[in-house]
Amino acid sequence: MEVEIISKENVKPSSPTPHHLQIYNFSLLDQIAAPVFYPMVVYFLPEPDSNSSGKVDILRNSLSSHLVNFYPFAGIISDDYLSVKCNDEGIPFIIAKVRGTLQDFLSEPDPCVIIKFIPVDYISNQPRPGDHVSTIQVNCFECGGLAISIVVAHAVADGTTLATFLRGWAAAARSAGEEICPEFLGQNLFPPIKAMERGSKLYISQLANFSKFGKFVTRRYLFETSVIEKLKERATSSDSSATAKPTRVEVVLAFIWKCYMKLFTDKPTLEKPSLLSNQVDLRRRADPALPVESFGNFLWMMPTKCIMNPVEADFKDLVREVNRAIRKVDSEFVKVLQNNGYYEKFKETREGWLVKDANNLLASSWCKFGLYDLDFGWGKPIWLSGYVGGDSVTRFSDFVLLMDTRSGDGIEAWVFLEEKHVAAFEENEDLQNHVLINPSPLQVGKRNM
Repeated sequence: MEVEIISKENVKPSSPTPHHLQIYNFSLLDQIAAPVFYPMVVYFLPEPDSNSSGKVDILRNSLSSHLVNFYPFAGIISDDYLSVKCNDEGIPFIIAKVRGTLQDFLSEPDPCVIIKFIPVDYISNQPRPGDHVSTIQVNCFECGGLAISIVVAHAVADGTTLATFLRGWAAAARSAGEEICPEFLGQNLFPPIKAMERGSKLYISQLANFSKFGKFVTRRYLFETSVIEKLKERATSSDSSATAKPTRVEVVLAFIWKCYMKLFTDKPTLEKPSLLSNQVDLRRRADPALPVESFGNFLWMMPTKCIMNPVEADFKDLVREVNRAIRKVDSEFVKVLQNNGYYEKFKETREGWLVKDANNLLASSWCKFGLYDLDFGWGKPIWLSGYVGGDSVTRFSDFVLLMDTRSGDGIEAWVFLEEKHVAAFEENEDLQNHVLINPSPLQVGKRNM
């Protein structure tokens, strides 16, 4: 599909940001966040007699009013990379025309086409001083369908914050009388350490260990509700030692990890340990829990190690290890971070990564973000997509991103692997028996709802 840019402008807040708010300072957790951009794309089917230009006007005008509350999204990254200049420069707002219909695209989604919907080359480019915090591209299909894409600098907002931003924007577009406002708590709860060395930043340290040069391929796997329930049963059957019932995210992560480990069964790699590192949201683990509207980054990356032979690794044991690692990030963990304990927790976590010659898999979950409830006034999304890889050699990591299905109880797993490993990964009999590979979102919605 061809995507043609037809206009570009900066959408500014509808009223000026007050002088005392024109510098938004990073919290500690912003300071140590991954130095990357990340994307999200939300797809909407056309309505009868739908008018794309009218929808674009609604999006533009509501975005302007919404940015009064979410003013850091309209700023630029400061020279010190410790703050955002909230000078109302605005969000670059791009309109693109797509040759073809959304239905045709959704019949067999192609990651190389999705990249065209995204306004920033986020894989090749790291956020730098002077860059816009976020950029939006509205892709208008010939049928009247839309793909609304946004790219954000991770140092400013994690996925939960981006989801909150989108919910508020949608409410403003509907003129619903519901104002969703961010809560700027991070700087007070987690004050930054301004003299921190680059090598002491959690995610930079982690990326140095995990990233590698290669040609990475994006693959999408659907775990239906019935499959997830079977995996939960498989994880807990005859296991009285289980400390907690695993979540659907934990069993899917453990399953993918087990399939990933089986890639390394040749003699040179057979004895190498495997690491899975998962991002954990601190909001729900603080005591008391922090509001979902808490703006910024509230994430910690927690490693899980498996030293078993990849062929013999037991699924129940892997689920238990994932469960145990995630639950290490509890209210006491958060309290230590808040009370000048960053270096203590950084050292503990980094020691979990320092496993010689390990095979490393990173993981993140966007489940329970509520994005399928977004409604800008023309119905809820038919589909969502997040990270996708290109077809060029780049520095990246083996990575898995989990997202809800439209029904809310299935999971889509987006897996990023070096191209040389994809065929072997998909030949795994266990994988073939449990997942659907790149099914049409049109059919998924019908089956699951």
